[in-house]
Amino acid sequence: MATTKSTGKFVWHEILSTDPKASVKFYTELFGWTTSEMDMGPMGTYTLFKRGDDQVGGCMQAQGGAPTFWLAYAHVPSVDAAAEKAKSLGGAVLVPPMEVPDIGRWTVLKDPQGAVLAAFTSPADAPATKDETQRGVGEFCWDELMTKDPDAAQAFYSAIWGWTMRAPKADDKTGYWHVAREGNIDCGGMMKAHEGMPSAWLSYVAVADVDTAFAKAQGLGAKPVVAPRDIPETGRFAVLIDPTGGVFAIYKSARH
Repeated sequence: MATTKSTGKFVWHEILSTDPKASVKFYTELFGWTTSEMDMGPMGTYTLFKRGDDQVGGCMQAQGGAPTFWLAYAHVPSVDAAAEKAKSLGGAVLVPPMEVPDIGRWTVLKDPQGAVLAAFTSPADAPATKDETQRGVGEFCWDELMTKDPDAAQAFYSAIWGWTMRAPKADDKTGYWHVAREGNIDCGGMMKAHEGMPSAWLSYVAVADVDTAFAKAQGLGAKPVVAPRDIPETGRFAVLIDPTGGVFAIYKSARH
């Protein structure tokens, strides 16, 4: 797993799948990722997704009858403190803090509105990951929270991950919040979920061409959620559901 020292930085993404073999087949064909495997004992096999020599994500069997979903990890100074803070703010600890030898310490938290995010702390001597602006095609480049209550979410996430969450301006009809981590570096976004939608995090993968990747994903069995569309002066994106039920987004920046 990739690591970092910057509080609030997204450092890892993994898909907890009801059918890991199908998920691995889909994402390697879509994004050109290669793989390597790790034996996780009773939890089964953990598949690492790689882009060249870089590890970009992982896949393992969903546990306890959970549906397929992508889980993002963001760095904190202490996962134990993060877990305690989450409970004090009305959230829940879904996976208690635990150690992965030579990798780091992690926990999975649920906010009061129901969205799930993992907290991760790297060892003191671990190398840093790429900054968001250095991530290229085939790498996770953005994470976005759809929430039933942006104000409540702002209080929860700022207290745990130290994010600065900038509310939209009065004349901004999109209602989009920008999330900045330590160093005032934009790392994600937040917006109010549409009526009837659950609160959830959505992870974006950078692609060379959104329309091409969107068509390819459907050819591999994915279902469209949001067809390719432009974000003025920002980029182009689309949202899909993979063949096992995992929701993900693809993105091409207008800047490069």
